[in-house]
Amino acid sequence: MSTPQYFIGIMSGTSLDGADSALMCVDDQGWHYLAHHEEPMPADLALAFASLNQPGDNELQRSALATDRLMRLYAQSVRALLAKTQLRADDIRAIGIHGQTVRHCPNHEPAYTIQLANPALLAELCGIDVIADFRQRDIAAGGQGAPLAPLFQRDVLQIQQGCVVNIGGIANLSIYQPDGVFGFDSGPGNGLLDAWIGAQLGKSYDEHGAWAASGRILEPLCERLLADAYFAKTPPKSSGRDYFDLSWLHRHLSGDEAAEDVQRTLLELTARSICDAVKAHSAAKDVILTGGGVRNPLLVSTIAEQLGPSHQLIDCPIDPQAIEAAGFAWLAEAFLRQHAHDLSTITGGKKRVLGALYPA
Repeated sequence: MSTPQYFIGIMSGTSLDGADSALMCVDDQGWHYLAHHEEPMPADLALAFASLNQPGDNELQRSALATDRLMRLYAQSVRALLAKTQLRADDIRAIGIHGQTVRHCPNHEPAYTIQLANPALLAELCGIDVIADFRQRDIAAGGQGAPLAPLFQRDVLQIQQGCVVNIGGIANLSIYQPDGVFGFDSGPGNGLLDAWIGAQLGKSYDEHGAWAASGRILEPLCERLLADAYFAKTPPKSSGRDYFDLSWLHRHLSGDEAAEDVQRTLLELTARSICDAVKAHSAAKDVILTGGGVRNPLLVSTIAEQLGPSHQLIDCPIDPQAIEAAGFAWLAEAFLRQHAHDLSTITGGKKRVLGALYPA
């Protein structure tokens, strides 16, 4: 590869806080992270997607309208990233997009996952080829469709051994060992924390974990939550907001808990389920935290305390908010090379090329 190629990856996760775009370059020396832009998601659009996590009226029209707005948000993010880096659309080889997950049911018969996107519209809006629909082929090939993060983090972060924890709406682990890589969703990330404070205080998230810090851990509640069969299930496994949602939480509440105590207990649930998974599956000492959860200092300090001396948190080599978006740039380039990914130790799927091309 004599000429560097530029790719943009875009990710909007289950936290519904915005669209992250990352500019990546690949050349003979490998992958290079160049820039990141976060485009906030309007509150009404986030609410529209959250409502699609569960059955409701007129779902097809609501899905189509929300998807159209999401693609325009993605296009706005691309334009901002190009302006920030003084590049043109013609400089970008392709955009890799995730879309917005509204249902993820890998254990349903048949298994399915739904990421709302309109790659054709995005290609028209940006004038750049778009690669999308990465999860569907893995589902078709017998996999869980998630997580995909372990595929790209080794190249993007240049990790040989260790554990990467991405804390989005759902938390997922990527574990790297000398003999291979595997990964899975450990359970809730920010999703339940955001949903609870939204229902109780009308806020989209608990800034710096301040509200959780005002409460106390309800140990019996935490134990009931952790007794869910998902946490004891052997990987490969994945989940979503349509499982770990407020209805799931309410089934474990007695009804007399103080709201701030529930928030603190949910933070403990996220930290404990992550740390239990790390200790059970990763012998390597180094742990890198990525995703929106790194912005919550109480969550980060709780994870560090619970990991103890057996593991240590180290800094992410690139902006931790950009890593998943960067990964979809990596996946787009792999699709163009028609590279088949071995997902057998991650999702359980057969070796397949992931994605579909929508030319500009």
